[in-house]
Amino acid sequence: MDSSLEFSRQKEDLVRTPSHVQQLSKKTTQVCRDLEDVGNLLLFRQDELTQKISAPKNGGASSLHWCSDGTIYVCGDNGPYIHLLNSHGKSTQTFHCCDDTLFLPDGITVTRFNAVAVTDIAEGTVRIYSPNSHPPWIKIGGNFKSPKGIAVDSSGRMLVAEYTSGEVQVFHVDRTYRIHGVKKVSGLQGPQYICSMPEGGFAVSEECGDVKLFTSNFKFSGSLSKTYHHEFGNPTGICSDSEGNILVADAQNRNITLFPPSGSPICIVSQGLSKPTGITCTPFGLLYVADSGDNCIKVYKYRAKPFYAPTSPRRSGEAPS
Repeated sequence: MDSSLEFSRQKEDLVRTPSHVQQLSKKTTQVCRDLEDVGNLLLFRQDELTQKISAPKNGGASSLHWCSDGTIYVCGDNGPYIHLLNSHGKSTQTFHCCDDTLFLPDGITVTRFNAVAVTDIAEGTVRIYSPNSHPPWIKIGGNFKSPKGIAVDSSGRMLVAEYTSGEVQVFHVDRTYRIHGVKKVSGLQGPQYICSMPEGGFAVSEECGDVKLFTSNFKFSGSLSKTYHHEFGNPTGICSDSEGNILVADAQNRNITLFPPSGSPICIVSQGLSKPTGITCTPFGLLYVADSGDNCIKVYKYRAKPFYAPTSPRRSGEAPS
């Protein structure tokens, strides 16, 4: 009798054990997430404005690109110009946007050959600046309809977001400005801005929607809203840093949120913005924001210290955990 009772107790213990293990696993996972969140809050700063740069009068500021030599390329919808600013925010050079006619650049990047490339959604063209050509702006080939966002990935391919058709075109441009190996990613809704990831792949912001992530093989790998349970208003400018963090400007909510490879999102700029559009960040922990509503460029320190690790924890093809 006693042995049968003991056997029944052992069976009950065995039945209860999986539930105990599950509860312990959930608690351990939550503790790890809490520790990651605490670590991120210590690493990233919030609302630390360090500089305010007035946008050039004949150009404005809606799109930005930071180069490793410290210069910043700025363009806007207030005039057919692109301005180069130094680290102190002073204009050092100006490009006049004119070939056969004047045009207003929408997006801006720099190619692997250090040439400035811009999109023109009104004319449906992509141009590259070549100072030795006449005119200096060269229209590259390709079937473009409404190019808006533009970037260059780690392999030197150009990424162009097509707003009305909901596509991203990926291709190489050679020194003679011919394009090769065109690939398309479709199924997007009003793609606006685009940025490359440090280890391949890219991220695209959709107007009044989401931010979608793709691998270097053009496969969809997830969206920030579903992965992080985050609700966007109107995501506009996006950029990524060497650590694999993705930063997104939201024009409707007037803020900028950082999405780390692990842990919860952090709103690094929650006040003082009118209409943030283009953004770009540096390895030194600075974030440049084109505030087109305030017609200026605002510089924030978003990291407590610069990032020095040679590799990124956010792997190509993996959705952030």
